[in-house]
Amino acid sequence: MALEPKPWGLRALAWVSGTILLSWSLGNLVALAAYQMHWIAKSDLLLAEAVVMGFTFDVAGLIFIGVYLRKQGVTLADAFGLKRGPLGPAMGRAVLLCLLVVPVVYGSMFIWREVLLAFGIVPKEQDILKMIRGAKNPLVRGYLMTLAIAVAPIFEETFFRGFMYPAFKHRLGTVGALAVVSLLFALVHLNLNAFLPVFVLGAMLGLAYEITGTILVPITIHVLFNTANLILLLFVPKP
Repeated sequence: MALEPKPWGLRALAWVSGTILLSWSLGNLVALAAYQMHWIAKSDLLLAEAVVMGFTFDVAGLIFIGVYLRKQGVTLADAFGLKRGPLGPAMGRAVLLCLLVVPVVYGSMFIWREVLLAFGIVPKEQDILKMIRGAKNPLVRGYLMTLAIAVAPIFEETFFRGFMYPAFKHRLGTVGALAVVSLLFALVHLNLNAFLPVFVLGAMLGLAYEITGTILVPITIHVLFNTANLILLLFVPKP
């Protein structure tokens, strides 16, 4: 295992998490107020929530993590293993690992779908996919696709694997931390249809970070996975 111990723990995680949740909550209150005042149409409410998520959760979260690290005198390179050897080999490992991640996650997706159907639960398409499909304005579609394949993966890997995982690893060890962080990662997506696949994806991304020691690897895997998944779901006809 290559991941080095990090100089923060659960208290720091609680502070950063609380700040992110507060930012997101305030953003949603503003969006709700705008809707109540008829500044936002009901048909645009999901889009408004996506905008709020992008700026008050993902972007703001990255800023809050950066502020905390700066106050503690920790550089981004030291915090997230950004200087662990040349960039090329790290990206090469990420691509190879992605080839392993895709079939495993899709296998879990198939199994989970059958489990849900066995309990009479019909899987539904995610809201972000509905919005991308229905977006008539190319700028809006571009924003939503950028959020899905770039902004969200960068934030999620920085927060869940880069910041949260080392904090739990101090207390729970590698296996315990992988399990807890992957569970929280799946729960925060608020999507029963994708729960098991997202849990498996989170575990594999956490393992990639543990093995390589640089957050660039899970970020790259996540970006590649989301891009391939989006292309498959949006542009490949269903049988």
